[in-house]
Amino acid sequence: MLIRQVDVHDDAELGQAHAVLDAALRFERPYAPPWPLRELAVDLRNPAPGEWMGAWAAWEEHAVVGMAWVWESLVDNTDKSWLQVCVDPRHRGRGVGSALAEQVVACCAGAGRTVLLTESAYPEAAAADHGYRRFAERHGFRLASTEVHRVLDLPVADRRLDELAAAAAPRHTAYRLETFAGDVPEELLPSLCHVRNHLAVDAPTGEIDYEPEAETPELYREREVRLREQGRVRLTTLAMAPGGEVVAYTDLAVTPDEPEHVHQWGTMVRRDHRGHRLGLGLKVGNLQALQRSWPGARLVHTGNADVNAHMIGINEALGFRVVELLPEFQRRLEL
Repeated sequence: MLIRQVDVHDDAELGQAHAVLDAALRFERPYAPPWPLRELAVDLRNPAPGEWMGAWAAWEEHAVVGMAWVWESLVDNTDKSWLQVCVDPRHRGRGVGSALAEQVVACCAGAGRTVLLTESAYPEAAAADHGYRRFAERHGFRLASTEVHRVLDLPVADRRLDELAAAAAPRHTAYRLETFAGDVPEELLPSLCHVRNHLAVDAPTGEIDYEPEAETPELYREREVRLREQGRVRLTTLAMAPGGEVVAYTDLAVTPDEPEHVHQWGTMVRRDHRGHRLGLGLKVGNLQALQRSWPGARLVHTGNADVNAHMIGINEALGFRVVELLPEFQRRLEL
């Protein structure tokens, strides 16, 4: 077995690595959200400003049997690396995953990262002793936070969305809600980035300590260009306070490469503007825009910390249902 970095500019090689990643992520997971090849290729060939991503593959006789990737922020949380190890289900139990794990841990250590994070997925009933958890623990990772993967079947009845919007609206009459597909007006970006940068520190994250992110309007614009290269469209619904600044947002991501699957990205209401049912109003408005513009969408995927009662309540009101756990494991290195 040979382990080396993937030549990300070689279409055939990257295609093999992606096929293994896709098979591993979908294995025994009927609701696994897809990661399209085009999206992965852009991530690896043209990382977003302020980010770095690398990939390794395990080879046997000119065939990829395992793949691992590492992602790092270069502008905030620079003590952390996010990583994942994927093995072709037909080649598990032969040491491929362990060899890849050792490789990417060494890469992170070489970059001076001391907090390593990886996410897994398994049924709630198997949480205590699933093989993925045992694998993580064998390699020094410990359970640090648990999110719950929920899906929403589309379309949601227009009448139901109208009822929810009507229930929330009287609480935020002082705010203006508006939805954008892709570009957000330039004048809103400073306040939007301010809200976005606090998502990681305001949302429950268990034993993982984050610092605020450092996204600027310039970084936001450049990352939007990359999303278009990936085929992604970001639907964003914003809440503006009477003064015109953004105080809350929610994002949905869609792609023609996997038109049936929609990803719920961040939702955040600034602390000093909570209590006005803005979270519900934003998510309803974004879903209404989604169903008007993307009638072929069939599932929305979201993940929330298992202790985030407020957001769970909103999602359940919308009709989201639990399909699996998304545990996050953490390993601390002493360099």
